[in-house]
Amino acid sequence: MPYLFLAFIVYPLAEIASLVMMADWIGAGWTFIALIASALIGIGMFRHHRIAVAWSLVSDLKSGRLSPQSLFWVARYYIAAVLFIVPGFIGDIAAVLMLLPWGRRGEAKVPSSAAPDILEGEYRRVDPRANPNHRIDGR
Repeated sequence: MPYLFLAFIVYPLAEIASLVMMADWIGAGWTFIALIASALIGIGMFRHHRIAVAWSLVSDLKSGRLSPQSLFWVARYYIAAVLFIVPGFIGDIAAVLMLLPWGRRGEAKVPSSAAPDILEGEYRRVDPRANPNHRIDGR
């Protein structure tokens, strides 16, 4: 618990330091424009994709593919939107990293119980060296 308190103290100080360094590097006006742009990106993520993410979860639930990865993706998406809205460049970098698809690769390896891997059928062995005019009955 003391680490959580320390994080609440250190994170805002680090964000303020990053804002001051960025304002010194590119200028205060461009820093302000970048902060407004990142906040608008976060608000746009909330407004535009709220329904799309919900429908994605519903379709995963209906198809039986609801996995921890899909739930984790939704949580990462909304946390990234909040980090874009909160002013600061450290949070923006963390938001971009959260939006990268680093947890989706394992989802394709999970076998689906709806489609079994059993193939049924008949087969016939064909010898490619056999004479096609040769008959077994001797005629």
